[in-house]
Amino acid sequence: MAQSSTELSREIHSGSGTSFKDILRRIDARVPRSLWPFAGVILLYVVAIFIIPTNVDVGISDDWTYVLSVDNLVTHGRFDILSVSAATMVFQLFWGGLFAFIFGMSFGVLRVSTIVITLLGGLAVFGMCRELGVTRERSALGMAAYLFNPILFAISYSFMTDPHYLALLAISSYFYLRGLRPGEEDTRSILYGASVAALGVLQRPHAALIPFAVVMFLVCTRRLWFNRAGIELFLKIVAIPAFTFLFYYLVVARGLPSQQGLFLDDAKAAGWQQGSLLARRVATIEAVYTGFFLLPLALAALSIVFSLVKMRSIAGWIVFLVFAGGMLWGVQTFWGQGRRMPYVPHFFGRGGPGSGDVRYTRPPLLGPWAWDVLTIICVIASLIAILAIIRAFAGEANAERSGAALLATIGIIQAAGVIPQSLMFRNWIISLDRYMLPMFPFLIALFLWSIRGERFPSKVAWVLTIAMAVFSIAGTRDALVFQNTAWGLARWLNYQGVPNTMIDAGYPWDAYHLWEYGEAAGITTPQTPEQYATWWTGSYAKPTNSTYIISGAPIKGYQTIAVQPFSAWLHGPTQYLFILRRDGYPGPP
Repeated sequence: MAQSSTELSREIHSGSGTSFKDILRRIDARVPRSLWPFAGVILLYVVAIFIIPTNVDVGISDDWTYVLSVDNLVTHGRFDILSVSAATMVFQLFWGGLFAFIFGMSFGVLRVSTIVITLLGGLAVFGMCRELGVTRERSALGMAAYLFNPILFAISYSFMTDPHYLALLAISSYFYLRGLRPGEEDTRSILYGASVAALGVLQRPHAALIPFAVVMFLVCTRRLWFNRAGIELFLKIVAIPAFTFLFYYLVVARGLPSQQGLFLDDAKAAGWQQGSLLARRVATIEAVYTGFFLLPLALAALSIVFSLVKMRSIAGWIVFLVFAGGMLWGVQTFWGQGRRMPYVPHFFGRGGPGSGDVRYTRPPLLGPWAWDVLTIICVIASLIAILAIIRAFAGEANAERSGAALLATIGIIQAAGVIPQSLMFRNWIISLDRYMLPMFPFLIALFLWSIRGERFPSKVAWVLTIAMAVFSIAGTRDALVFQNTAWGLARWLNYQGVPNTMIDAGYPWDAYHLWEYGEAAGITTPQTPEQYATWWTGSYAKPTNSTYIISGAPIKGYQTIAVQPFSAWLHGPTQYLFILRRDGYPGPP
């Protein structure tokens, strides 16, 4: 007779009757082996929180604006989304506000709220894979590749809007996928998907594209007709997010927020010629980042590539060759311009995971050759992944393929949504890596679905994914230590009597401490001399004159007054940040 859970629990606590090894063996017998990888991924994700200095009170990139909004809500009871925010961020405001209300207001607490929502998004990715017929073990592998990707992992240790939106996108898509199974539609799941999409609208306006993509898929597959049943299904999918969209812009924002209006101005300024050029460049970047997002999975699939090329569909080969030709042409063009991966660095650059945003930020991890190699590997990984996905779509029709087509439709529409966001960067760095993230959950699910019938070397994939996880954890740890050191030096200057209007300690510090002050004081002209200015002192920190600079290296025209070492796991045992004072200024300090 099988031992009951109560008896086993009693035995564990009493310590009698059996050894610890026996207990573990019995637990293993009770829990399906396929669940252990899932549990292991979650455990590693949680352990990482304690490895990384998660609770440091520092801002990362743009998250200062969202932190200020939460602070205004929790501390002052004021609903206030700053005008510099392009995101709607209502969901994030209250999500982060809940954590701040319970645990106290700090950057660290809000960072934990982002980690939690990112994990929920990872669970949705696992669910999408399972809905497409992928095994539990491979679905857990997909969740691991998703959660520990350097870009997503690094940005999840901030309070940026992207991880919140990505999680809502994945969760909403999962429920739509579940609710729209062919022949067994589930109204409850559809409404769940619509409700989460509505929360997505309250995070970023791009979420309106989710129900749009779902409807477009149903129309194209002739599952949505202009009849009573079709209208009812349409309303289930669209009504809640549409109402939320209108409510936000008509009641909450009372028009188009100023920062979102700038995107429209950029679109008008770009015109058709620049806009189409940007679209081609973004398409190339997205194609190569497809390989980067799927790197551990696609590289493991090298062993089955001969099986993947056995595609009998001529149309499938045409689609693949068009994709490959377009990507290779774009990569060759970028190569001639000296561009290598990472093409659009923000949360993953040559200095590793994490955003720097300090003068002379972390140095490159490796030499130029490494980025040549990374570019080539990402191209190969992308070709393998897209070949596998196209081959799977060219196969026999079934319920899983219908679900995969739904996810592909949502993912493609989200990929197209990258272009408007990138317009303001068209003449500079083209786009940002975090803008590519909305493709990510769908790529994971579609690739694992496409190889579900293949003898995929899961052990190799796990080794590569764990190696990526170690890299992401170490790099994100280094990024937070780096930023914490910079903020510590700026606070030391404050203690010495130096006001923030004389300090440039990097974008997050400067903007967090000076943007509201500058707006209130009506300071419209940057105070930093032009030869010492940066993009942030000219935009978000106009009040600072940059008499003192926190920098990763000495700067001409400034003298070094202090050097602070800090540890870096990826770069070496010790790195340094400098406090610099402009020549001719006597101090103190």
